Amino acid sequence: MKLWNGTVMYAPRTPDYYALPDMEHCIFRVMHKYNDAQAWNLYWLSQPQTDLIPLNRDNWREYYQSFNGIQTRAFYQALETRVLNQMTLANIMACPPREAIRLLGKAHLSRTVFYDMIGGEAWREQMLGRLFLSERLSTMQPTRESGHGEVVHADFILHRYVRQGSHEYKQVKRPA
Repeated sequence: MKLWNGTVMYAPRTPDYYALPDMEHCIFRVMHKYNDAQAWNLYWLSQPQTDLIPLNRDNWREYYQSFNGIQTRAFYQALETRVLNQMTLANIMACPPREAIRLLGKAHLSRTVFYDMIGGEAWREQMLGRLFLSERLSTMQPTRESGHGEVVHADFILHRYVRQGSHEYKQVKRPA
């Protein structure tokens, strides 16, 4: 699990990595400047095309969808809105992914103005999907080399390592 300024971070990198070229005050730089991890988490969950910006710096405009003033205000108000008992959306965005998945599934997101602006229940489903991705990325361990020069594959389901070519390593075929 990655932490940014003591708060769980769902995105693979901090917002400054996604900063837009030739824009000194883009939303990514502002979030990074103010160390706003909860806002960054909500933004990353809400805008999946953001992941394509660093890969396409020359034509970033195709992947960046900025909020207008009303949407930006609603975005930040959503963070401060109580959506589950006494918990705000910001409280949920500070939880580890598994806990956030559990809480977000029960949260009353319709209490926020941003809910209708961003897509209603489709927004919740998108955020849950991205949280599952974040959880998977945070628990994955890369393929590594053992001390004997052989490649070892991580078995993420059984949480163990097996050597390539051994009879233990069986690739599971999944239906498309």
